[in-house]
Amino acid sequence: MSEENTAVLIAGGGIVGLSAAVFLRRHGVPVLLVERHPGTSMLAKARVLSPRTMELYRGHGLEEAVRSAPPSVFLEATDVVRAATLTGPEEYRGSRPPGESVGWASPCSPALVEQSTVEPLVRARAGELGADVRFHTELGQITQDADGVTAAVTDRTTGHRYTVRARHLIAADGHRSPLRAALGIATRGKRLARVVNIAFEADLGAALRGRPVGLGYLARPVPGTLLARLDRGDRWVLMVPYDPESGEGPEDFTPERCVAAVRAAVGDQDLDVRVLPAVPGAGRGVHTWELASWVADEYRRDRVLLAGDAVHVMPPSGGLGANTGIQDVHNLAWKLAAVLGGRAGAGLLDTYEPERRPVAELTCALSTRLQEERAGAGGGDAAARVGRIALGLGYRYESDAVLADAGPGESGRPGTRAPHLDLERDGRACSSIDVYGPHFTLVLGPGATPDGPGADHEWLKVLRVGRELADPSGRWAAAHGVGDGGAVLVRPDGFIAWRVPLWDAESARELPGVLARVLALPWPSLPGGG
Repeated sequence: MSEENTAVLIAGGGIVGLSAAVFLRRHGVPVLLVERHPGTSMLAKARVLSPRTMELYRGHGLEEAVRSAPPSVFLEATDVVRAATLTGPEEYRGSRPPGESVGWASPCSPALVEQSTVEPLVRARAGELGADVRFHTELGQITQDADGVTAAVTDRTTGHRYTVRARHLIAADGHRSPLRAALGIATRGKRLARVVNIAFEADLGAALRGRPVGLGYLARPVPGTLLARLDRGDRWVLMVPYDPESGEGPEDFTPERCVAAVRAAVGDQDLDVRVLPAVPGAGRGVHTWELASWVADEYRRDRVLLAGDAVHVMPPSGGLGANTGIQDVHNLAWKLAAVLGGRAGAGLLDTYEPERRPVAELTCALSTRLQEERAGAGGGDAAARVGRIALGLGYRYESDAVLADAGPGESGRPGTRAPHLDLERDGRACSSIDVYGPHFTLVLGPGATPDGPGADHEWLKVLRVGRELADPSGRWAAAHGVGDGGAVLVRPDGFIAWRVPLWDAESARELPGVLARVLALPWPSLPGGG
């Protein structure tokens, strides 16, 4: 059996796995991604890419493509209803709020676009950057040793079998995650229901009665049923809870039963319905999933790192799951690149779980609350808007890759995302977000002394406000909680690792030790000298 080699093997070609490939390639890391399905799913998933996700895509050449893509049908189908059937009297009706105005906090507004539209764009970008992306390719058994992972792989089109040897493996293989199961990693949280997705085409004009409905919480064919638009006005998905404990399974949802379920939900027994395959080319009529809220007990087992739905699952309300997973792998990519490139110790990877787990736990709690509110007595969206902004832009990491301090306020505090400010670079307007990555960035205030690194190194970029950067508003120092003579060290992921209120000869001497601590290196061993 032949063997191939790569630095990072990614299992899963959904939006999280594909984003991981893009992020890793920006750091120059060789990547091989395998996905067992022949193509991406058409089913309703994430429909809102958050400001933070759009910041990440902006930094990796994807923002323009996403903004130019056809917008979600939810841009026009704004209403949420609750009723026994779509044709029946409404128990509740409301409209989802418009996208948050976040110009004060981010250069990127949220994007309302279908995940099924975005995934091919991210896949194409990964290929442009040199990632080896293989769909209809299945990952089999894996073994680990001190130096890497060996995985059995099968090309499902040709039947060809081979092995892949990788330094690390990212498990982005979904909520069922065969890799998580094989590693024996448990999960803890709530499992609310088992759900079968029935994708279909039908003209629901009569049942809609002119209402711009995007989501319907219905009591037929069973309580807890959800009807959602897909990618166009005549395409929908019906999500029907079922009970495996009573012996019911996805195989029981025959085409005839699916049509009957759709007619019951709509309230029209004569409705013309055409059932669609859940995943084009996969040969499956329906797709099953868990309505759940849980987080895995471990984010890492040796050289296997879990991300996205493989490590946390949350209800779909709020559209937070995909965004959380994308941010998982952005956090992970620079750390893997640093370790693989010899710029960091292996202990840097130990900071992945303590940084990302609290975010997942908070996000699960918010999504669960929103799901319960939507299915209960109210709409719920308004109560969660501030929470969604905070979860996307305002969380703070606590780990060995952050040197905490007791400085004033939260803005600019180590462990937080570096704040957005309108700056100028080379005479052009930009956001401060745009100047970070893929290296560490040391930003010196306009009054900082010239001590310390005066030029870029392989692992560090140095910028001075008033020289390389202009600060027209004069807000840089206050936004970072330092004086005009202060300095801020920003990690490759745009999060602040360290700051000093006054940059001087002493802090310049301290910098190599700070980097060594953040990178899990023994002092004074630093990459690239220094």
